[in-house]
Amino acid sequence: MKCLICGKENFVCIHKGTRDFPDINVMRCCECGMVALDSRENNTEENYSQGGMLKDSYGAVANRKEDMQWDTWVEETRQDDERRYIALKELCRDKEVLEFGCGNGGFLKRIKNVASGITGIELMDEAREKISRGGVEIYRSLEEVKRQYDVICMFMVIEHLNNPDVVLKKLRGVLKDKGILICETVNANDALISKYGCDAFMDFTYWSEHVFLFASDTLEKLFERDGFTTVWNTQIQRYPLANHLYWLSQGKPGGHIRWEELGDRQLDDLYAKKMVSMGIADTLWYAGGVKKDCGLIP
Repeated sequence: MKCLICGKENFVCIHKGTRDFPDINVMRCCECGMVALDSRENNTEENYSQGGMLKDSYGAVANRKEDMQWDTWVEETRQDDERRYIALKELCRDKEVLEFGCGNGGFLKRIKNVASGITGIELMDEAREKISRGGVEIYRSLEEVKRQYDVICMFMVIEHLNNPDVVLKKLRGVLKDKGILICETVNANDALISKYGCDAFMDFTYWSEHVFLFASDTLEKLFERDGFTTVWNTQIQRYPLANHLYWLSQGKPGGHIRWEELGDRQLDDLYAKKMVSMGIADTLWYAGGVKKDCGLIP
């Protein structure tokens, strides 16, 4: 087993089994800290341009079940879609925007209001058919894209790729010289793992379809190796304090819903800032450009 980032073969097992396969182990590189599964066999049902991304592996509801209603899926991703829209609307204003792995199209539907043009790439046939009804240009693969974009987004996608280098290099090829690529992914150093050592959370969060888990430094190294220059590299804390307290006391997700009375905007904002400052927030938020003088920084 060779490390994606440093190429070394010195790994230690940090968790035996994933939530769906007890014989797949979670490994950490002793040299650079990169986290990866010791097997990718369960992530090859649908290869995307040799990237190995499963068709049901996008967004906040990463494993959409066959019996989940479309409207339910859209509602469950609504909060993340709105957050991303608010964060990126000025960056995308009057620009050509591509979302790679656009899921149910919630972000594209919103960013359409400010962008000069939008395009989605999505493997799921049902999603492409429904998204296209809204007038969105949508394709199944990058090979179908024949132009370049000012902004490319990939939200909760890169952790599913067997060969992220392949896809990043292809995305770089459809990014304009002064364009920017936004990447959101889970943090391998999430506080529930790295600070609190919550076994129940680790049993839940490690999953056979998350073949690579990045920290801020390893994600930046990957992008820079594939021809990007870092525009920003920060983190987001998506889940509030009540969620963490519930995991630690009950060993289950959904504490921010079940203990809604503990929600306090000021307290949650302070907690989120602390998590980000310590590098242990739950989500990585990275942007890379082709050139250092990226012209799209707001």
